[in-house]
Amino acid sequence: MKLGSAIPWALLLSTGEAGSDDCGGFLKNYSGWISYYKALMTNCVWTIEMKPGHKIILQILPLNLTCGKEYLEVRDQRAGPDNFLKVCGGTTFVYQSSSNVATVKYSRDSHHPASSFNVYFYGIPQGAKA
Repeated sequence: MKLGSAIPWALLLSTGEAGSDDCGGFLKNYSGWISYYKALMTNCVWTIEMKPGHKIILQILPLNLTCGKEYLEVRDQRAGPDNFLKVCGGTTFVYQSSSNVATVKYSRDSHHPASSFNVYFYGIPQGAKA
């Protein structure tokens, strides 16, 4: 592992979080994680905001969401309302926002049990590579 790639993970593990009991919220930490486990809510929205001049990196670990019953949606504030990413199944990916604000939404059918997931996020200056 290169030292440069270890730094965001080290920072990530030492910062604020939205925990398993939090269904949505406003996150202004430089880095953290969103985790959701078996809660009653069917829709949860987290807004992540970095300082101006920064963008957001989301690292979504392997999802186990049942397509057609539940999904994660990622929106970039600058990209506009019709430009979003919707994922389910066994997806793993890294997403880079174009602005300093992004939202992550978890949605599920009310008759389907909630699945757990983990999304790690951190900010980097505009122009920097993730």
